[in-house]
Amino acid sequence: MTTRGVYVMHFSINRLLPPDLQCEGSGDLVVPPWAFQPDAWSFAFLRGLRREATALNGKKVWEIGVGTGLNLMLLAQWCPRSVFYFSDLNPDCTPLARRNIGDQLDGRGRPLEGQWDLVSRLDRASVPPRVDAVIACIPQVPTALDLSVGDNLAHYYRPEHYREAHLHALGLGLNEALLRRARSVLAPGGQVILNLGGRPGVARLVAMFQECGYRCRTVHEEVIPQHRETSLSTLAGLEAGGQEDFEFFADASATMRINARVAEPRRLASQPVFHKIYVVAGSAA
Repeated sequence: MTTRGVYVMHFSINRLLPPDLQCEGSGDLVVPPWAFQPDAWSFAFLRGLRREATALNGKKVWEIGVGTGLNLMLLAQWCPRSVFYFSDLNPDCTPLARRNIGDQLDGRGRPLEGQWDLVSRLDRASVPPRVDAVIACIPQVPTALDLSVGDNLAHYYRPEHYREAHLHALGLGLNEALLRRARSVLAPGGQVILNLGGRPGVARLVAMFQECGYRCRTVHEEVIPQHRETSLSTLAGLEAGGQEDFEFFADASATMRINARVAEPRRLASQPVFHKIYVVAGSAA
């Protein structure tokens, strides 16, 4: 289909999802070219969220970086008593998600319109909600690229905007900033669930949660292909400058470890590159 002359992809949810995630009556998903098309990252996160569904049911949940709304379309079924807030740095994503979700949340959806940078609206026109859980799959590659081009916002972030974070060299600065800022909106005993690439190594992911004041556990892990359109040149440059090697693999079974300096030429040559992904849940200490 097209909208204002721009080609828009239209998917049947159950044709898009792998068999283990398909749900009855999941509906359709509209994905404009500027929005992130669901991929292996998305499916890994959904598997982790499904494992946490019982704990999330009946809670106030805020998805930061809602994108197309796919996660909430499934969480609507897995968590029938939850209330869901959702926002995005791209102000066009929240209306898109609202359209895709339709009436599936049955009055339990709370769209946060406008441009939200993590837990704050940029124009300060709205007060952030108080919630029991924050869920997010947000970029892990710092860059100086123009984030207004294509779907760059779905892959990269500008580290200079998050000066309280210290893990930009690991690609974790944006997630670190979220963990720190989320404490201001979490109810007592609240949690943050993040979808994290294992490129820095799981020990560094755990340390990030702990340093931000959370007790954490790994909910789900799997090996996925590196996104072919996401440049690894920044990570390769960090390694060349003395940063400890990032973790990639040349095979889907994760037995042939390589670093970013090897992975980036392989990506550019359309050769296989893989990394681990972890869904990590942290409870505020």
